[in-house]
Amino acid sequence: MNVTHEPPVKKILYWCDRCNVPLIGRTCACGADGREIELLQPYDVRPALAADMALIKNLIRERFGNVPVQTVLLLNKTGGVDRADLVIAHGHRFGWLSFDPVTRKYSFDLSPEALPYILKHITTGILDLETGIEHGQGQGRMGGKKFRLKTPHPDGTAIVKLKNRFGTGTVRDGQVRVRELAPVEPRTGKNPDWAQVVQQNRYHLKNLERNAVRMIRQHVHDRPVCNVSFSGGKDSTAVLTLAKKAGVTDAFFLDTGIEFPETVAFVRSQGVPVIEKAGDFFAAAEKAGPPGKDNRWCCKLLKLRPLKLHLAEVGPCVTVQGNRWYESWNRASLEETSQNPANPLQLNISPIRNWRALEVFLYLWWQKAEINPLYERGIERIGCYVCPSMLESEYEDLRAMHPDYARRWDAFLSAYAKKRGLPDAFHRWGLWRWKALPPKMRELCRDRGIPVRDDYTLQAEPPAGREETVEIAGERTMEPDMAAQEPGGYDVDAIRRDFPILADIIYLDNAATSFSPEPVIAAMVEFEHRYRANVGRGVHRLTSIASHRYWHAHEKVAEFIGGKNGVTVFTKNTTESVNMVAQGLVWKTGDRVITTILEHHSNLLPWRRLARQGVATDSIGISPDYTLDLAALERAITESTRLVAVTQASNVLGVVTPVREIARICHGRGVLLLVDGAQAVPHLPVDVEELGCDFYCFSGHKMAGPTGTGVLWMKEPCIEPLVLGGGMVETVTADGYTPAQGYQQYEAGTPNIAGGIGLGVAVDYLQAIGMDRIHRYETDLTSRLIEMLSKNDRVRVYAPKDPAHRIGVVSFTVDGFHPHEVAQQIDEAADIMVRSGHHCCQPLVESLGLPGGTVRASLAFYNTRQEIDLLVATLDELTR
Repeated sequence: MNVTHEPPVKKILYWCDRCNVPLIGRTCACGADGREIELLQPYDVRPALAADMALIKNLIRERFGNVPVQTVLLLNKTGGVDRADLVIAHGHRFGWLSFDPVTRKYSFDLSPEALPYILKHITTGILDLETGIEHGQGQGRMGGKKFRLKTPHPDGTAIVKLKNRFGTGTVRDGQVRVRELAPVEPRTGKNPDWAQVVQQNRYHLKNLERNAVRMIRQHVHDRPVCNVSFSGGKDSTAVLTLAKKAGVTDAFFLDTGIEFPETVAFVRSQGVPVIEKAGDFFAAAEKAGPPGKDNRWCCKLLKLRPLKLHLAEVGPCVTVQGNRWYESWNRASLEETSQNPANPLQLNISPIRNWRALEVFLYLWWQKAEINPLYERGIERIGCYVCPSMLESEYEDLRAMHPDYARRWDAFLSAYAKKRGLPDAFHRWGLWRWKALPPKMRELCRDRGIPVRDDYTLQAEPPAGREETVEIAGERTMEPDMAAQEPGGYDVDAIRRDFPILADIIYLDNAATSFSPEPVIAAMVEFEHRYRANVGRGVHRLTSIASHRYWHAHEKVAEFIGGKNGVTVFTKNTTESVNMVAQGLVWKTGDRVITTILEHHSNLLPWRRLARQGVATDSIGISPDYTLDLAALERAITESTRLVAVTQASNVLGVVTPVREIARICHGRGVLLLVDGAQAVPHLPVDVEELGCDFYCFSGHKMAGPTGTGVLWMKEPCIEPLVLGGGMVETVTADGYTPAQGYQQYEAGTPNIAGGIGLGVAVDYLQAIGMDRIHRYETDLTSRLIEMLSKNDRVRVYAPKDPAHRIGVVSFTVDGFHPHEVAQQIDEAADIMVRSGHHCCQPLVESLGLPGGTVRASLAFYNTRQEIDLLVATLDELTR
């Protein structure tokens, strides 16, 4: 039998009628016992501050005239479609303050219990039922009945009168519904201020402080370090104050990047170190959609990631936090201590978990502590300004305080809704705050005619068609947004803005496939939308544009690798490029090919296949430092050696081979040289003429280009075309053909035109950054990664020690874990994506004594130091 236990929250408030003040304990400093007041769920009461007071006074004044309002008002949060507060004054229900997310207006519904205190001051808004309702309706009991009005009266709360009895009613659509009528005895009460409330509660505040400080001291040595998680809100301010009294001085603040500027300024004024943001919220939202109360993907990106990095530096720690039972039902059963499930290094303690907001404010006022100014300005929940947990009423305040912030988020929500055919209510009413609408919001939608699906999501209509406005008269410059870059600097943030897919993941599998920036994608879409046509087979405008762009892409790629004097052929990938050479050369029995143990299967299997033609393949090994054994290579070359095929950079070890020296050896012996540059072109400046090779092969998808694109560069067009057909011939006769000149003879049939054009734009993009700068940047990242991984005794790194002999490919193993297990766990724990296994280099990894392969982290120009640190921190956590 399941038993549901209610959280141990306080459901009543005490009130001293003698002093007319709220109490946080049973007795007042004056000696009187407090009167019990039943609170409404979630039982959290807080003081009405400056903006709240001004709002309540204005609403009352508009309705009932210049009615005086107590200085001490309490707000008891209640259920509603948005802000809904029970207002307490004189220890009684004074009224209900609410915000309508549809009309974007506040209303104040006066309680009958308020009438004895304000009736004599009311000058307007009273409805006399003797004269104000239609004749013949006012018979018998009036309470609970609805009556038609004789004359118009504003909708909303009204004070109703019938002879010597008073009450309240609700006016709507020309009718008034009357609540109970009763004689009203005028009453008065003291009007204390909050300083007096603090004074009358000093004994209880001292007890709260004593218990909280004792709890902190009890756990301060549970871990080597103790600190405070500071958010800039009232709860963390109280906790920081308490922790200092317990001897704890360390604190930290996680800047999500979407904090109110007032909060960041307040945090800095408190001397709390700020941990900079670890993710781009807006880029992630473009990919994942807006976060919801039931879909808080943003917390993992903006809070858990930077926290993991911070804790990796701090080590095991006790963290004092300001979580309270009353904030949410998820926290209503919070224990004194709790292990952070996302960060095992952290033990959380919650010394104010049983405090209500009232206790928090009174304590801070008692301590004369500085408080975030946003509270007085009407923001009740201090946090990210686009947090789904914020109320729409607070978002209206944001529009007034920071219109630029609100405009940006409004524009995103509007575009997101339009793209998916969602109604305006999605962003105008704040329905984006839930992935699946709760009952109160479903009811609102039903009442307003907004269709909701069975799964409680908004019903969408097909998005309206939209016109594309891409200009095709001339080619655009496709460069990264580097405007904010300092001279000589490397602005990785500017680069990452062109890669929205990176927003909420850490991608370290670039040796397999890199990502394409927005300009590359835009160029491919432009081809499909504006000038899709076949190349080289027509004279109309579209085919002319396509042919020119496709030809120009070849020219740009050739220039990029220093190959203008050779032939640059577009292929599907490196694999196809190598096979074209293997199948296109004329072989004879007894020929030999030399390759190395470093090779990807793509630069091994095509040569082994030649055994059918009597061609043998030899493989050269590596030295203990993973560098190629050049002496063995030179010894292996004989008179029968026809070709050497070698990678320029290993996709497993990251080691860079000395291609220039290999070329010198080959050409001195009359041997052809093929270089697999798949891992080199994305990371190093490449000049094929300087390298001295005869064939150079690489893939577009590893260098920010489209998938299904690759390049074969040849010093001379000395191979037979692998495929024959349309597009590769000049003429065809009855008994023969004349092949076309240049790259065309190797690209039979319709090519990947959009991909080829996209590859040309990828080259533009990389050149705009500068390959020298990319290489320097990645070298620093790689050195950092290797150094940090090497500090973990359970991690073994397989990489050359000399930075000059490696690229950003780092293989490693973790004691006690299969590589696949490591890859899966760090993906699940921290959204980090790496490769695991043999990496299509099984002979190499087995020669290293690694039958299960390795874990491989491969870097690109858009990766960051923070991502490296997070990988290391996650592995440290895994091995701990």
